[in-house]
Formats: sequence, structure tokens, C-alpha cells
Amino acid sequence: MNGKNAHYDVIIAGAGPAGATLGYELARRGIGVLILEKSALPRYKPCGGGITVRARDLLDFEIDPVTDCTICDIHASLKFRIKGKRKSDKPLIYTVMRDGFDHFLVQKAREAGAVVLDGNPVDSIELSREHVTVYTVNGQFAGQVLAGADGVRSIVARHTALNQHIAPYAVGIEGEVIVPEKVRASWDSTIRLDLGNVAGGYGWVFPKKDHLSIGVCGPIKEAKNLKPYYRRFIDSLKLGKYEEIRREAHSISMRRGRSPLQQDRVMLLGDAAGLCDPLTGEGIYYAIKSARIAAPVIADYLQGNTPDLAGYQQEIDKEVAPELDIAAKAAKILTVAPTLGMNLVIREKRVWDAACCVLRGEKSYLDLKRDVQRFPAFNTALKIFRRLNAGK
Repeated sequence: MNGKNAHYDVIIAGAGPAGATLGYELARRGIGVLILEKSALPRYKPCGGGITVRARDLLDFEIDPVTDCTICDIHASLKFRIKGKRKSDKPLIYTVMRDGFDHFLVQKAREAGAVVLDGNPVDSIELSREHVTVYTVNGQFAGQVLAGADGVRSIVARHTALNQHIAPYAVGIEGEVIVPEKVRASWDSTIRLDLGNVAGGYGWVFPKKDHLSIGVCGPIKEAKNLKPYYRRFIDSLKLGKYEEIRREAHSISMRRGRSPLQQDRVMLLGDAAGLCDPLTGEGIYYAIKSARIAAPVIADYLQGNTPDLAGYQQEIDKEVAPELDIAAKAAKILTVAPTLGMNLVIREKRVWDAACCVLRGEKSYLDLKRDVQRFPAFNTALKIFRRLNAGK
């Protein structure tokens, strides 16, 4: 099945969380799936590696084998100075290394019956009335459906012109940093978030099993300020003697409005679809979520129950897009008034509790919006924000 002209029901480009989850969901339904990954697996991915509880709960298997730390505490700083510490009585986030986590998901897809060919980048795509043909350096493969889960520089999106309304949004720099064990252990259940140094950006520290993942992120227009911010952020942490073993930059793209994510036999998922949280920069939840939405739509189409794949975008626009709209508004508040936004979350216990519920999947962003609108502190902060924003 892995030779030239092999035919599958579904071809998936990309073996990240979106592609691997879709492969798993389809294969366990008895659908013939091929996952094509351009890099040899496992492969490094620059990422903080934070898996929210709500993201984990989308999976029907445990991720303990690839979990490094369980996060209950968040320390928030403004321009490097700690402004508040909050603790949850339940886990909020699990940290992972993306090479291990992504490969773990791929192995689950394989176990379910998916065929995975790594080191096999997609060169071009050809659509016809009967099928889609994918050309790679190692041969060509035909399928009834093609899912583009191949990241922010998606070949599938580019070849189908579905990328016209998916634009670069932000840039991140992430490093893996070895620190003294005593220092690393002090971070075991804690992450750090820093605001106020780059407009619309933030810094983070996520603990891993034997090191810290440290990074900064900001809008494209602030890209030139991120390298100095990264260096100053690390210096501010007082880590003692440390060694930076890896540092890479990565980009984040965002879908504009309700632009097309599907046409004919092709659909986009996860980062390729620009499904990223504009407030946190987190994309893993939406990668897995889009795969869970896509799987039954594809299955119905292949079984002849529906004439096309249009139901995928309809569900994304119904379930995902409104959440991202609210997150975008919250991100604007933090951009214009980071102190107000931070104080609202750190000092108002009810807001903190509501935010924790979102991370755990107990509430949505829409629920969070309804909750905080009832708090006097929020309405006061919103009035101040509107005054500040009026002068922009």
C-alpha cells in the first residue's frame, strides 16, 4: 500500500496533533487512511508544549506516557516583576515535549490501522471529479478526500488557494534551557506568564522533565523586539548557571472571519486552517477539536450519507469560530491595557476560577464572557479600557 499509485479513502498531509488525531478517528471507523509527514518521526517542534485539560479530554486515551509535568500554579509578571500567584486545586495544563507527544498520537493512529509514511513531503496536488492525487518525492497516492493538517505553511492550503484568507498573525521564539536541578524542581507544578514588555505579546516558562521551555511571542509587527525580549526575560528569571540547548522561531497564522476551510474533496485542519487561540497562542486544542469535527463528516461523505464535505466548515463556524472571536476581543484588552487585564484575572478570584474552568473544559469562552460581565471589577476595567483604546 505504500508504493506508487496506492489508493486510500483519505489522505492526510501532516502528522501533528490534527493529522494524527484525524487518522486515529478515521482508522478506528474502518476507513483506509494514509498520513504523509514531511519530516522523519519523531521530529522536534518549537512549542511551549502545554496541553490543557480540555485538550486532553478530547482524546479517548491517556497521555500519561508522554506527560512531563502537571501544572496547577500560575505566576504572572508584568514587565518581569511578579504581580500575582494563583493556585488551582485541580490540574490545568500538562506539559509535554512535542516530538514525544505528536509521535505518541501517530502511534495511536497506526495502532488503529492508519498507514504513516514519514520523510515524505507533499510536492503537489491534483483534483478530479473522482478523486484527489497527491504527489510526493516517493510516489503518488490517490484518495477520495484530502485533509490538510500540514501546519502554518500548508502545501495543501497553497495548492487549493484555501490560504488566501489565512494570514500570519504572530511570531514566537522558544528555547529549551537546562538549569540546575534544584531550580528546575522548583518549577514542577508552575508556569510563568509575563506581560507588558511587547505590545500584544507575552513570555512564558513551561517546566519539562529535565529542563525548562522558555519563550516569547508577539504580533508580526513586533517581531524585531522579540529577540531582545527573549534574552531579557531569561535574565530576569534568575536561573543560575544555565545552558540553552536549542532555540527556534515559529510563526502563528490566523483565519480571517468565516473564510473557506473546505472545497470539493479538500479540507484544512488545525494550524493549516488558522485555528489558533488569539489570546493564548495555543493551537493544540483546536487542532484536536477540528479533527474530531472532521472525522464524522468525512465518514458520512464516504458512506454516501451526505453529498459533500460542507458540514465540516459549518460545524467549525458553529462550535469554534465564536469562541475565537471572544478570545480575540480579550486579546485586544490585554494588548491595550495589560495591567488591567492581569489584575482582573489575578486579583478577582471569581474571574480566576472561571478562567480555570475554561482551561479544564468545564466552561467555554462564551460562558467566561457571561460570567465576568457580572463582576463589578470587570465593568470598571472595561470602562477604563475603552477610554484608553479611544486614544489609539
